[in-house]
Amino acid sequence: MNLKKPHKSAGFTLIEVIIAIAIFAIISLLAYSGLHSVINSKSHTEAALNRLQELQMTMLTLGGDLQHLSDRDGHDALGGELLKLSTQDSNYILTFTRSGWRNPANRARSTLQRVAYKLDEDKLIRIYWTHVDRADDEQVVERTLISNIESLELRFLDEKNEWQTNWPTANALASATPSDLPSGVEITLKMNDWGEIKRLVRVAH
Repeated sequence: MNLKKPHKSAGFTLIEVIIAIAIFAIISLLAYSGLHSVINSKSHTEAALNRLQELQMTMLTLGGDLQHLSDRDGHDALGGELLKLSTQDSNYILTFTRSGWRNPANRARSTLQRVAYKLDEDKLIRIYWTHVDRADDEQVVERTLISNIESLELRFLDEKNEWQTNWPTANALASATPSDLPSGVEITLKMNDWGEIKRLVRVAH
């Protein structure tokens, strides 16, 4: 009589299953950590790029305004004088008249524009009026250029090639002679996250 030995049943032991599950868990954890790092890196990169674009547009706007300073004074609704360029208004960092206001729609308006900048908490805001000489119902347009800002500081290069922190200077205000425009403006934008950014703008006369 030919007796055959019974075959062992094919399969995994409990220890093998536990080891396989442990290896799979470790691989999954490593894969998740890698994916999480990639997602975080992508988010940080996108945030930095958006911040850089915001900064570039702010400096482009500021530089464009100051390059096109106009020698035209304005008047408020009561007939008071609005200086062509001034740091004397306590409500604003700077007020001025600029030229070269584009008019692609060919509206019936001047190419001159009355502009001001102010800091509202941590936001740098650009303001403009549609007319250099204001009326009581003058339309005011405000736009936030950038946030998370500590300060905007300006210096002005006078005819003696000396830097002034205020414009017009105290001597010019005391004089009966109208103040000229500066030949250059130094912009210092202090950001809470990126530190200090400087730019020098030459004023076109």
